Amino acid sequence: MLLLLPCSAKKPYSFSKSHKFFREKLLSTINPFVVHELIVTWPIGIVPRELELIYPASSYDIPVTGVWDEIEKKMLTQLLSEYLRLNEYEKIIVHLPTEITDFIMPVLESPIISCTDSPTSKKSLDNLCDVLNKNVKNYEKTNPQLRSKENIEAIASYQFGKKIAKELLKNSNIVGKYPYQKIMLDKTQLGMITKERGLISLTINGAEKINNFGEYWVEIYSDFILKGSVFAPGVKDADEQIRIGDEVIVTRNKKLCAVGVAQMNGEEMIQTRQGEAIKIRHII
Repeated sequence: MLLLLPCSAKKPYSFSKSHKFFREKLLSTINPFVVHELIVTWPIGIVPRELELIYPASSYDIPVTGVWDEIEKKMLTQLLSEYLRLNEYEKIIVHLPTEITDFIMPVLESPIISCTDSPTSKKSLDNLCDVLNKNVKNYEKTNPQLRSKENIEAIASYQFGKKIAKELLKNSNIVGKYPYQKIMLDKTQLGMITKERGLISLTINGAEKINNFGEYWVEIYSDFILKGSVFAPGVKDADEQIRIGDEVIVTRNKKLCAVGVAQMNGEEMIQTRQGEAIKIRHII
């Protein structure tokens, strides 16, 4: 089941006053984790709840006027249409202002409208609660731990791709309270998500688990001594798909030796002879 919600001025959305109201109504139902939330916004278009901590969704600051021009309407309806083509839902609940609902209606199949005036008015929130309660009971109860793991896997898929995400999350459990959550394999931590970064920060054990995929790697020279950051002169070679801010696996003589965050893209690491290439977090 899909729930369409408006954006908020405060980011990430979950920490805004309006989304706390929405979450309160959702969590009061008997089966809240069967509902998938999708935030409708501009200029990004649509943001799944599980990706709200990731840049740019976590930090853009564009005033919402309530007036949508034809270009904005076209872009949003195209994005939503493509999203619904790739992700099927039995039911769609629309809790959006009228000015948005009116122009997205053609791409929705038999939507349930829960917003009567302002999305945060008492009447609209009570109606949202009634609509959710009426519909969530028709589905098998979704385990919150399983849903939490699915959300983390969605972040990992966005960050590393689906194959790496599945391997990283295989047989793992998610512990901790949102947005500070750890990926654990038995008692071994593989990675962690924080509100500040949004992406998965790997431990050495997490890097070891996905190192064989041959992606997001940086090879440093054999005589380079790791003490802190890796600067460009120390980089021998790198995966050219690496972008600034990506989590990277650092190798020396093809063996894992550290993990960190890219401060340059992969091509720059190879070609540039100055500047910080990787901010190191863990060293073997």
